[in-house]
Amino acid sequence: MKKDKHQRSYYIIKIAFVMVFLSFFTSCQKEEEDSVFVDEKLQQYFQRFEEEGNFRGRNIDFSLINVEGYLSNTLEASISGQCQHDPNHPDRVLINLTFWNHADDMEKEFLVFHELGHCYLQRAHLDTKDSRGICMSIMHSGASVCRNNYNNMTRSNYLDELFNQN
Repeated sequence: MKKDKHQRSYYIIKIAFVMVFLSFFTSCQKEEEDSVFVDEKLQQYFQRFEEEGNFRGRNIDFSLINVEGYLSNTLEASISGQCQHDPNHPDRVLINLTFWNHADDMEKEFLVFHELGHCYLQRAHLDTKDSRGICMSIMHSGASVCRNNYNNMTRSNYLDELFNQN
């Protein structure tokens, strides 16, 4: 009889341990499901942003500061991209799907980096221009203010300014 009692106690403890372990495991699974969404087509640009910022001495880590990324067909035609701030959810980069489908790699990078400048770096627009009217920052508010000159030859300078702005 004592042996049966000990065996029962042993099995109850064992079952309780398994239940605690399973609840811990499923809670970890839920955490993964709640991770932020970045559209597959935007992922490489988020990765580049992280690499370029880290290269320039910034600690860019999307696991610490969550930013979502979506291709959207809900933005007005005149809006190529947008950073949406919501205190209850991660900031969200929206990229106009029509723009995306017609843009080359450099244009896509420029737009995603600009929007991540708002969402991740918390930068505002900066409309300074040089004597020729060329934008000095990737964070300019639009072509009507200054001329965008983001290309392979100027990219490094624009990224230095983006990530080193205090």
